[in-house]
Amino acid sequence: MARLFGELAEELSSAQRSGLRRRPVTVDAIHGSVAQIQGRAVVCWCSNDYLGLSAHPRLIDAATQAAQRWGIGARASRLLGGTSLWHARLEEALAAWFGAEAAIVYASGYLANLGTLSALLSPGDLIVADRLVHASLLDAMRATRATVRVFRHQDVAHAADLLARDSKAQRRVIVTEGVFSMDGDCAPLAALSEVARARDALIYLDDAHGAFVMGATGRGSPEAAGIAHDRFLYMGTLGKALGAQGGFVVGPRTLIEFLHNRARPFIYATALAIPVAAAAREALCVIEQEPQHRRMLDARVARLHAGLPRRQAPAAPSHIMPVILGETSRAALVAQRLWERGIWAPAIRPPTVPRGTSRLRLSVTALHTDEHVDALAAALRECLADA
Repeated sequence: MARLFGELAEELSSAQRSGLRRRPVTVDAIHGSVAQIQGRAVVCWCSNDYLGLSAHPRLIDAATQAAQRWGIGARASRLLGGTSLWHARLEEALAAWFGAEAAIVYASGYLANLGTLSALLSPGDLIVADRLVHASLLDAMRATRATVRVFRHQDVAHAADLLARDSKAQRRVIVTEGVFSMDGDCAPLAALSEVARARDALIYLDDAHGAFVMGATGRGSPEAAGIAHDRFLYMGTLGKALGAQGGFVVGPRTLIEFLHNRARPFIYATALAIPVAAAAREALCVIEQEPQHRRMLDARVARLHAGLPRRQAPAAPSHIMPVILGETSRAALVAQRLWERGIWAPAIRPPTVPRGTSRLRLSVTALHTDEHVDALAAALRECLADA
């Protein structure tokens, strides 16, 4: 034990020397987009609460009523008594929202990816994945023991070439995100769909950052691209735009019932907490009845994009805007200077992003005000000028 802990301490010291050691930051309180941390107020630019629903009164009320009636925990796994009325209602609502026959809810988006891909794929199958997909997808792909090939980010021709090289695979799946979590760009879903059709492949679409935000009505990246959801194995989360917690997959009833029987994180994990399921169900009602949240988000995105230095502004802005700074030390310096100005935008460093691409990842939400946006843009111009 002593030797183990000594080795771990040395690894931590090495991470510290290279500027890659991370520590949790305790948030004492949060009101809208302003967090109280270490006795000071800072505007938070690292939240995934894109529509600002996590503290919506209707979600709080739904969770409170569910807790008073049902308690907190689900008490069991989904197949052994842990499926409450609220889990069933949530899955029915998710299926209806995306025009699918059924849905399955997991305790997190990470578990949704791990459970679904590992249930569907095995040795003898082929996965062709965008090189920038999320860590949960990387772990899920490894768990399948299928052959995994990686295509250059957004390079549809490269994906097609990799699919063409292996004609013997039983199941062939393209894995991509809808909106990439660290870059904010959108997958070329129309082109990938044509490749999948031509190469007899499926597309597994992790739309964690696109679901409920993208598209005219919040139906996600497929709606934004003008493509029906049934062209994809579609996954999303409840813990970002819906302001709750959990992950889900929607699709044909046969798929969902298969996952009930084969997805290990669904079978063997305690079900999502009942008040959270009730809050997520209510969030679907809120975004249906209150589209102004998406309109407010769109306005803030446009305002920040217009205010960023030209070199830092992405060509096609989304609610995730990266400011690529290169070396870890420069990203940390700019993040510290912003912090001193009351702006919380942590540096994103390897291994979360590739080496040489350390950055600030600015998450825009409907809770940000015009004043917040303008202050961030002005501070960035100042901090980048001499960093």
